[in-house]
Amino acid sequence: MEPRGEAIRELLLARLPQPANLAAYQEEVASLMAKNEKKLRQNKWTVRRVWIFVILVSIPCLFVAGRHYNTPAGNWFMGAVYFWVLFGAIEIAKYDHSQSRVELLKEIKQVQLQVLELHSLLSKGGDPISSKP
Repeated sequence: MEPRGEAIRELLLARLPQPANLAAYQEEVASLMAKNEKKLRQNKWTVRRVWIFVILVSIPCLFVAGRHYNTPAGNWFMGAVYFWVLFGAIEIAKYDHSQSRVELLKEIKQVQLQVLELHSLLSKGGDPISSKP
């Protein structure tokens, strides 16, 4: 069991960027973050459009359901309102999940870049404490 764990460890460590490629990796991370932020803004507008649609559809359905509250048609319109509100709530949950994922990825990449910078300073023989202003 131990040799397999060591092999996985070596594979994961091999995938880490090397301090020599730090500038290229920083650019790659910056472009990834910009792409994620752009996609998140697009999703935010999509959620807003969905909720505008839900409101525009739900108001007439609620009106009809209220006018025919004791008939099957009234129940059908009320069911349609429930469906559209649930659909909107799912879209908000998807957006919230995406936003949390992007924020977590951003924090992880910041820590990773700091560790790589420290590693490159130590490998060059520099003292990271004395290099601070």
